[in-house]
Amino acid sequence: MEIKDRAQVIDIMRRKHTEGYNYVVRDEDGEWLLLFTLKPKKYRDLESWGYVNQNAPGVKMAYPIKNKDIEEINWKNRSPVLISDFLAKNK
Repeated sequence: MEIKDRAQVIDIMRRKHTEGYNYVVRDEDGEWLLLFTLKPKKYRDLESWGYVNQNAPGVKMAYPIKNKDIEEINWKNRSPVLISDFLAKNK
């Protein structure tokens, strides 16, 4: 289910950040925000982001949020956005 309320998405990010998620990105298709615990890599050939080492300590499965409203996080970003920075800008 798509979450269209920006405040609700920010609340989810805040909660997930306390659970160890540190980065947020958007895949090429643009429908999903993905939260990662460790810094993900952009795989242009697969048009998605992912962990370099899925077995690294601290890795949790990426957490998806279906949302199109938060446009400042998009595929064109060169690097993943730190959730802490995003939350600081969106108090």
